[in-house]
Amino acid sequence: MLSLRPAAFLISATLMTGCAVGPDYRRPDAPLTDRYWGQFSVGQRPAATPASLVIWWESFGDPLLAGFVSKALEQNLDLAQAQARVTQARAGLSAANAALAPSANISAQAARAYQSIETPLGQVLNSTPDYDRYGSSYEADLNASWEVDIFGGLRRGREAALAEYQASEAGAAATRLTIAAQTADTYITIRGLQTRLDIANRQVKTQQGLLEKVQLLYSKGLAASYEVRQTEGALAQVQATVPVLQAGLDAAMNSLDVMLGTPPGTHRTQLAMVGSIPVAPQLTTLGTPADLLRRRPDLIVAERRLAASNARIGEAIAEYYPKFSLRKL
Repeated sequence: MLSLRPAAFLISATLMTGCAVGPDYRRPDAPLTDRYWGQFSVGQRPAATPASLVIWWESFGDPLLAGFVSKALEQNLDLAQAQARVTQARAGLSAANAALAPSANISAQAARAYQSIETPLGQVLNSTPDYDRYGSSYEADLNASWEVDIFGGLRRGREAALAEYQASEAGAAATRLTIAAQTADTYITIRGLQTRLDIANRQVKTQQGLLEKVQLLYSKGLAASYEVRQTEGALAQVQATVPVLQAGLDAAMNSLDVMLGTPPGTHRTQLAMVGSIPVAPQLTTLGTPADLLRRRPDLIVAERRLAASNARIGEAIAEYYPKFSLRKL
């Protein structure tokens, strides 16, 4: 049965652990409108399929695009680093939770001794009947302790660790989103440049045929010289766009190879045939503009880091106060 003093201490500690020093966190308000500018027109835009936010790149209906994005996500070192930070933060959260629970330490040791008979003690013991010069000793210790979190320092630490873990998860999601968006944007740029280059080459052929006809008319006296020069200028103008588009296409293909972690030129064969520009999926607007901002991974990272810093204030303030622990040997 507990005495009055320990019982009173336990009751007081239990009541006091309901409080925690330091400021309580309040999420910042986002005073925005309830609707988006152009929300109706975006919703009415025709699209191929509804977008999936998790694997939205598959909603474009382009297997090559989906394969490139998946490969970029698999080999990207920035994403691997972000996922490692998630694992680190998860371990920190587990440690913060464990600090609130009782801890125990078990130790044991054994020793084997040999008594020399050359010492005075050995000579005396050797004269004893049935004396055994060998001896063994065993020792085991069990220590248990529990830090009573009266001022809330441990709870503030757990609060900060949880916020840091959530920030690391949002950071990994932001990295994943950025990699997928950059890969998809580069692929769509390639398809757009291929389409423009194909159109430019066809325009060159058209202008060349037109120039031949104008020159024929000029030779028969049915066209003026300025018409020939005008047609030649139009042909030169179209021809000048071809190298510019080709250079942009080469740069975009090299950029895609770098994103996929391969040497430049690796995927040129796959991209050699001109493909259609992927049709954007149906965009859906869920909630208000403030809700959309709260779902942005980069803003979640900033907000969760703010919450962690706020909790660390209370954890630091708790260090000014004494600590109380219950120990049992």
